[in-house]
Amino acid sequence: MLRKLVVSTLFYYWRTNLAVLLGVAAATAVIGGALVVGDSVKDSLRQMTLDRLGQIDHVLTGPRFFEESLADRLDAQTSEKYQPLAPAIVMQASLETERTGDAQLLRRAGQVNLYGIDTRLWDLTEHGDTLLPTDQDLVLSSNLATALGVTVGETLVVSLEIPSSVPRDSLLGKNDDDVREIVLTVSAILPQESGVGRLGLHPSQQLPLNAFISLDTLQETLDLDQRRRSRSLPDGRVARINALFAAAKSAADRVPQGADELNTAVSDVLTLADLDLRVRENKTPAYLSLESSRLILETAVADAAEELAGKADTTSPVLVYLINEFRSGKADDAFSMYSVVAGLDADVFTSDAKKPFGPFEFVGEPPEQPLGDNDIILNSWLAEDLQVGVGDEITLAYFLAGSKGELGDETRTFTVRGITKLDGSPAADLGLTPEVKGITDVDTMDDWEQPFEMDMGRITSRDDSYWTEYRGTPKAFVTLETAQKLWTSRYGDLTSFRFVPGGGETLQAARERWERELPKKLSPDKIGMVFQPIKALGLMAASGTTDFSGLFIGFSFFIILSATILVGLLFRLGIEQRATGVGLLLAVGFTPKQTRNMLLAEGLAIVAIGGLLGVGLAIAYAHLMVYGLKTWWIGAIGTRFLLVSIHPGSLIIGWAISVIVAMLAVWWAMRGINAIPVRRLLSGDAQKSKPVTTAAPRLSKTFKISAGLSIILTVGVLTGLVPQSEAFGGFSWTIVCFFVVGISLLVASLALLSYRLAADTRTSIQGRGLAGLRRLSRQNAARNRSRSVLTAGLIASATFVVAAVAAGHRNPAVERPDKDSGNGGYTFVAESSQPILFDLNSEDGRAEFGLDDDASKAALKTVHSIAQFRVRPGEDASCLNIFQTRLPTILGVPRQLIDPPDGQRRFKFADTPGENPWKLLDEPQEDGTIPVLGDMNTLMYSLHKGIGQTVDVPGGKKLKIMGMFDGSVFQGQLLMSATNFDRVFPHAKGGSQYFLIDVAYDDNKSLAENRQVAEGVEKVLESKIGRGFDAQFVSDRLASFLAVQNTYLSTFLALGGLGLLLGTFGLATVMLRNVFERRNELALMRAVGFRNMSLVWLVLWENGLLLVWGLAAGTLSALAAMLPHLLTTGADVPWGMGAEVLAAIFLAGMFAALFAVRKAVQTPVLETLRGE
Repeated sequence: MLRKLVVSTLFYYWRTNLAVLLGVAAATAVIGGALVVGDSVKDSLRQMTLDRLGQIDHVLTGPRFFEESLADRLDAQTSEKYQPLAPAIVMQASLETERTGDAQLLRRAGQVNLYGIDTRLWDLTEHGDTLLPTDQDLVLSSNLATALGVTVGETLVVSLEIPSSVPRDSLLGKNDDDVREIVLTVSAILPQESGVGRLGLHPSQQLPLNAFISLDTLQETLDLDQRRRSRSLPDGRVARINALFAAAKSAADRVPQGADELNTAVSDVLTLADLDLRVRENKTPAYLSLESSRLILETAVADAAEELAGKADTTSPVLVYLINEFRSGKADDAFSMYSVVAGLDADVFTSDAKKPFGPFEFVGEPPEQPLGDNDIILNSWLAEDLQVGVGDEITLAYFLAGSKGELGDETRTFTVRGITKLDGSPAADLGLTPEVKGITDVDTMDDWEQPFEMDMGRITSRDDSYWTEYRGTPKAFVTLETAQKLWTSRYGDLTSFRFVPGGGETLQAARERWERELPKKLSPDKIGMVFQPIKALGLMAASGTTDFSGLFIGFSFFIILSATILVGLLFRLGIEQRATGVGLLLAVGFTPKQTRNMLLAEGLAIVAIGGLLGVGLAIAYAHLMVYGLKTWWIGAIGTRFLLVSIHPGSLIIGWAISVIVAMLAVWWAMRGINAIPVRRLLSGDAQKSKPVTTAAPRLSKTFKISAGLSIILTVGVLTGLVPQSEAFGGFSWTIVCFFVVGISLLVASLALLSYRLAADTRTSIQGRGLAGLRRLSRQNAARNRSRSVLTAGLIASATFVVAAVAAGHRNPAVERPDKDSGNGGYTFVAESSQPILFDLNSEDGRAEFGLDDDASKAALKTVHSIAQFRVRPGEDASCLNIFQTRLPTILGVPRQLIDPPDGQRRFKFADTPGENPWKLLDEPQEDGTIPVLGDMNTLMYSLHKGIGQTVDVPGGKKLKIMGMFDGSVFQGQLLMSATNFDRVFPHAKGGSQYFLIDVAYDDNKSLAENRQVAEGVEKVLESKIGRGFDAQFVSDRLASFLAVQNTYLSTFLALGGLGLLLGTFGLATVMLRNVFERRNELALMRAVGFRNMSLVWLVLWENGLLLVWGLAAGTLSALAAMLPHLLTTGADVPWGMGAEVLAAIFLAGMFAALFAVRKAVQTPVLETLRGE
């Protein structure tokens, strides 16, 4: 019986039930749609990963170039599980278009990912019908072609860094011939949908700038191709690469553990030649020497060598260095130029040193005491040149190479403690100095390929004679400890490791053993040759930095809230309209519990059906939101490759959440219904009785406290009593105070409304026409004062949030450089494809790039300084990348930022202690971690890290976050001191690839005029420096970051406005309740002569009062809260859009009130009066 009654009442009251059902459907559509959007973004990111990688599962790549034959050796080990490995060269390049003749360069693109490939890698990618590039062909990704404005058949100039086995920022590194250009023809342009066009080693939804070239062509251009032996190449040359791509045959090997198996295979087949190492056999004296083409043995290699040698072998680690000049001061000609000093273990200088590395044979008595830090031993040739003996002092002048290629002049004075014989002594060992092509293999010093500008005029005939007879044999010796203190580099502190095998093992057998066993002792991660499970990592990163389900639920919060409130109001209205029926059920014997259960059953049926309808609408809502992300809100995600992905589980969860929330609203609507006497229900009155008060209304304590707090805080800010220092999260106390003022004003405005309504109940209604109706409408609103204040409060609160969010828009493009801001006082941020090894602040450094001509000097006279950063490339951890990131790009910070010459700190920090947080980068950590700084958005939203937490880096080291920038240009990066950078990343390229440029700002000129002057600086630097040097206004870079934030704010404004719009229907429902409660009065008013139009104005005035008060209170309070932001030059409030949203809400609210008006004028007069 109860079931039939429920079904009957559902159909009988179908109008009210339909309204409730639609409210539930709206809530379900938003919640379910948000969950579908989250699934769609995650699945789209997964699909992007699969598309850009094709069949590629694991990748080995880095700055080290190894033999191409490593691919074949690995194939022999892994052929059962993997397809043939694909060798490649992956590097950054810059591309330029150029007209024929005398035309100027047209367009330039830096930071281009250049892939040198053959058919093995091409077959692993999704390339459609695009052909593999051959010979002089170049295949471009679509966005790169668009950036350059080229089509198929046009030619491009590709600039590349020539790899150097000797580090360019070391003393003997060549930094004057580091770039090579090659002209290629565009043979194809890959469409955006092409997987290989989006190929990238780091997960990102942004389209990369990709270019593809034949591997053979690239190897030949970079002098990495295979060559047979010839006069110019006595040993020949093997082909080299720096990347290997692996594709698993089965899904079981695509997991991260598959990369571990490949790394094990690498250790098994790796050779010393892959690492530019060799074990050289020295005939006289007889020993073996481990040496490197890099001239420096890396620390990991030296450690492995010591471990392999053990105690059975006699060893002698060596560090040699080129000294510019030895001088004694004994006479004007008592000097020697460009000679080698060697650092050896102190025990080789003693009489009991083990052969063949000692003992040294001295002219006269050997040193009586062990050599100290300031002691030196000379060979007889140098002692004769310097005219010195034991006990005399000599001075060594030498260069120390800096990270910017600068050669610092250094001198050190030593005391001569011994003079060793040159013939027949271990001191005469030419093998102490490793082979340096262009230096040790030439006949005279005049034939040297000068690693730096040498004063050839000071080279004496004795210097030449020594070179002719002894070549690079050291002329002087110090202890290894002293040499390492003076001349160690970030790459290592040994130039060779000499050893003699023990146990009667021959040199040849020992050499073969070392060539076989030493590579196995080198951990792949320590030498930078590690396979990464790039596909598995990409799929894990597809979870994203942002939960788009939660994000869109947040964006649509007011829609959900409004729909829920509307459900409760409509259901309550339905109960009140059928109060007589409820009373009748109770009168004929139904218990209160049975009546409540019947109403709950009705509510559950309506909610469940509405939820099912909402499931279908959720799919439509998700399609709309995904379309918005690809069009209106493209700034939030930066890609159009989004597809709607529907998971039934998400729809079920959305339906269940909506049903629970809606049933809570139904329960709220039903509360107290059984407490109303049956007699009142039978008369149609379902309202609770309220006590009548006769006390005079007074302003509440809430109003006084809120208004007083607003006044006190405002006065405190204006008089300077409130400090300007940071409170928390990058917010100053002023900003915090104004936000409190805004909220206080909101509370005060609602308290004032309550007071005004209470006052209206004690005043008589005077006047005629509209004026009288207005007074009557205020009294009607005051009759249920709590309901009216609650209604206005909901609108005011929602308006406050929406307006405050809308007011948060910021446009840094109109901000001037300021040291205490996110731009740090810099005008440009620049990046280069190839490292720059010179100091762009110095005249010599600028001259290296031709910036010393009059035109360049005139353009650069406004440049105050250029900060040059070391770069370790990593993932994009800025808000522009919605993939989850693990390790972002890391910058090595120059001293000029840590210790500013003018003492003024640059950049604004958040939640970071100290007057100059840059100093934190120099603080040693007890736990051995490396201190770093990062942007607050990067740390909190991309890496999900806070101050004091750590980030893992390859090699087992950890980075400790010491501080955060507030809205800086460093978003997406971590910063450490240059000193720590060299220690943590010894394999990183030398030189700088990231730059901040400070250009003078003239306050007497407009922003546009200052920008025009700065553009002149930009053009000169980009055209002269080359190397893919690409400068961008810092304000534009910040604007690109803030585009995401501003897009989110716009999205919230649009969806929040839609929720407010829906909330106005809740206001109409309140008006319907008011009309229904006063139906007797309205009938009486019509009976005594009030016209229908008068009743229309009566209801509209009442509705408009609450609506306008709520909108005005919320908007004005929000503007007060955001006043500090609104007064900044970067404030970019969408006033037009905000006004349109508020106007739409007002109009919708007034139109919704017409439904209540319709009820008012359709009230049957006679029937209602009879009921009364």
